Amino acid sequence: MLRKHSGVLCVAMCYILFGISYPVAKQAMDSIPTWTFTFITFLIGLAALFPLSLMIDKTRWLAVSLRDWAAIGVQALFGAVLYTVFLLYGLPDTSAVAASVITSVAPAFVLIFSVIFLREKLTLKSGFAVLLAVLSVIVMTVPTTGNDGHSNAYGLFFLALSTLSTALVIIFAKKLSSQLPPVTMATGVCLVGAVLSFPLSLTEGGDFHLLAISQSQAITLVYYGLFVWALPYVFFFHGIWKVRASTAGMTVALVPVAAMLAGALFFGERLTITDVAATTLIVASIVIAEVNLKRRLQPEMTS
Repeated sequence: MLRKHSGVLCVAMCYILFGISYPVAKQAMDSIPTWTFTFITFLIGLAALFPLSLMIDKTRWLAVSLRDWAAIGVQALFGAVLYTVFLLYGLPDTSAVAASVITSVAPAFVLIFSVIFLREKLTLKSGFAVLLAVLSVIVMTVPTTGNDGHSNAYGLFFLALSTLSTALVIIFAKKLSSQLPPVTMATGVCLVGAVLSFPLSLTEGGDFHLLAISQSQAITLVYYGLFVWALPYVFFFHGIWKVRASTAGMTVALVPVAAMLAGALFFGERLTITDVAATTLIVASIVIAEVNLKRRLQPEMTS
């Protein structure tokens, strides 16, 4: 039981840090091109983690197997590069809170994929929990449909792709399990992510000059590299192999809670009734997904 809860806690911390980053990323997109932002933050995450992988994990990087590199590459492609790029392209057309709630539909994708690819059992409880998460998306997005339809549709499209990438990360992490320690896995994700995003960042060279970075932009880049790449992925790989994929998927629903609080406290975003209602539905979905009523009632029935 302790092992299960430690895994859930670690994965939950990963997505809480992701949620806090939504308002930060939205602010960054006003001044830093998407691929340049992605590449630089990967490098910062790599610079922080690589020495730790040598000191803590004693990783022999030249001895890492091709199978482990394949697992790292898939995680980096879907969980880091595609997730971030789709997110950053979609954020300018939505609020940070709306974006995070839309992303929380990931539990539905994870549940479906876990049944198809991992042969996990589909239960009424998990299905109902996912239904609440999907309902929260409807509550959040319906009031905005009367605005600029093209803008909203554009943003929602890329956020949906970002959500799909999030779900696939969890499935691939369970399917392509690795024996590498968490810090090493997180380091590998930052390394491969930097390699994949570097060529496309070169196409933005004329739009952004590295020497012209302001102090606030530098702080944003460092924050994102450390608290969106380095630390969250250490948490993720420490906990993902200790829990079921469907359980890990439900923790994605913590993203909007963190984003809503961060947006309101630090970026002056206005909270609406729909924000609170949607977040309440998400929290309820997590509680329903995690509470095991059958196990709680069993002692009473046997006594």
